[in-house]
Amino acid sequence: METTRNLLEAYLFRGLDDVATRAAVGRFRKQLFVDNLKWSLQVADQQEVDSFDVANTVYAVLSMDGVVRGSFRAIRTDQPYLAEQIFPELATTRPYPKRADVWEISRFGVLPGPCSRNVADALYALMFQFALMRRARALVAITDLFHERQLTRRGIRTRRYGKPKSLDAGGGAHPMMVVAGEIPVNSQNEASLRELLTTLNGVIINDQTLVFGRTRVQA
Repeated sequence: METTRNLLEAYLFRGLDDVATRAAVGRFRKQLFVDNLKWSLQVADQQEVDSFDVANTVYAVLSMDGVVRGSFRAIRTDQPYLAEQIFPELATTRPYPKRADVWEISRFGVLPGPCSRNVADALYALMFQFALMRRARALVAITDLFHERQLTRRGIRTRRYGKPKSLDAGGGAHPMMVVAGEIPVNSQNEASLRELLTTLNGVIINDQTLVFGRTRVQA
């Protein structure tokens, strides 16, 4: 990936299309989730991987000076996805969706550091940009209550599928209160969403997954 110094760059790709960057994402996830947060997750070749990291999985990366600072994974819900397969007990008041126009967001995270707040804002905005470009009806996730509060603080509406439950992530991590739910994309407050998307101003976005081929735009 080409980068401009001190400038965030967003890069979206499928696992099949860029093996080298997929490996960088795996190392980033190991550093964040396994080394920093102490989650008990599968590691191979110094990369955090699981059964949902397949050829058509979409990855979004935010990098600065060539270093991955934030990332998430996106999977269409008409395919097997983490929340439905691993945490079925969290959907007690609404069923998990199985739709081509609903995507699951997982492994969302930002490394702590002096720029982490800016990176987090940009990663939330990139998540919505991803959804809007694909005309997604909703984004599904298993999240801890911290991230749910962060979305609410940014004026983003969420809808729960059930009550929060305590989750033991193993590996010495503290138990977390997590909840399953979705972000309904089309029913967001327009002003709040517009303000969030402004955090992508100046971020170069390279999306290899669009149906019309590779694009390189500045939001």
